[in-house]
Amino acid sequence: MVLSINKTYCWIFVTAFVLLVPSIHLLKFIDELMVLVMMCLVALDVVVNHNFKKYKFIFAVMGIMMLYFLYSFTLPYNTPTAFVYDFIAQMKPFCYFGIAYAIAPKLDNTQKYVLKVVAILNAVIMLFLFVTGMYKIVVFHITYIGLIAAVSFMLYLLASVKDDGTLSKRDTIIAVAILTIGLTCTRSKFYGEYIMALYMLFVYRPGMLKNIKWSHILIFFAILGLIIVAAWEKIDYYFISGGQDIAPNEDVLESFARPLLYGGLILTLIMHPLFGSGLASFATNASSTSVNYSELYRVIGLDEIWGLSPDFDAFICDTFYPSLAQFGLVGIVLFIVFFVWNYKRLGLVLDKYGKIEYIIGIFAIVVLLIESIAATTFNQGVGGICLMTMGYMISQVKDIESVKRIKEK
Repeated sequence: MVLSINKTYCWIFVTAFVLLVPSIHLLKFIDELMVLVMMCLVALDVVVNHNFKKYKFIFAVMGIMMLYFLYSFTLPYNTPTAFVYDFIAQMKPFCYFGIAYAIAPKLDNTQKYVLKVVAILNAVIMLFLFVTGMYKIVVFHITYIGLIAAVSFMLYLLASVKDDGTLSKRDTIIAVAILTIGLTCTRSKFYGEYIMALYMLFVYRPGMLKNIKWSHILIFFAILGLIIVAAWEKIDYYFISGGQDIAPNEDVLESFARPLLYGGLILTLIMHPLFGSGLASFATNASSTSVNYSELYRVIGLDEIWGLSPDFDAFICDTFYPSLAQFGLVGIVLFIVFFVWNYKRLGLVLDKYGKIEYIIGIFAIVVLLIESIAATTFNQGVGGICLMTMGYMISQVKDIESVKRIKEK
């Protein structure tokens, strides 16, 4: 039964990637359907194989979320129905990661071949959608061209890496070509991801940080400078000028909602520093009129802002990091610990499997962290693929007991 669980999960993983493009806008329910199928697989494994301990990460997250669920009843911002809705939405990304980590899947050659073919097809489709302008119909927004290219690049590498941890020149060229098509999204956040990917692929060498030379320092600051230059427009807009020197038109008003959400994050943490404002209260779909409009927006004065008001709230769920206000400083620390833990475990992946598999895991983290500045990628299907990939990579070293090597890095 164990082999069956592994094989079934691998095909779920492949299917999620195959259906990624239509799941973004045309068939939005696919994201939730994939998680439901995976949770059914978990239930089957627990009941039939008694593998309860294997899924302790998911049960731990579920326990933490249940505490936040109960805590939300002590605050006056939303309804029990909205709490349930948000509980499910916030659990979803950790199910993506936790199930992959628990099952520790191994893709066979057929599944890897399918991933490579789909990655190439995705790149071709994104180029076609850009040239024809049909991206508005298929993926709704041009930013998804870059996101799909990034995920396709990542999974092409995953399916192409050899047993000795190397990558053929042909596969390297194809992977870079897939990623390069993403530049047509014209989004500065993708430019940063693109620069980081090329640096990791062609410049980074294992052990560089142990024997730092002036040349390495110069390369690091050059790469950092390029990323900042590429993303400066967003950095300036969200964190420095706030768009205050830009003429007020509809496009500006649309983007202005995001900086105000970051301001709301700070205000909410001042009001509820430890555990936040509770579920369905801020910057999530459950806090919008599609479920039930949160009273917190009125309390902090955002209910009359275009895009955040009860009459037009299209940009309430438009960026991820402000939603961490719901969980307070405790939740923010747990979120940081989650990524730090993954980063450290990737050090073991580098030791055991080599540079390419390490790059795959690092790139998944980079995409999630950068995209979450101005999107809700962490809670979407695209982010789910990144989290599944992270879980896949980390699971390969979860049985290694010697964690000393992590601390030595």
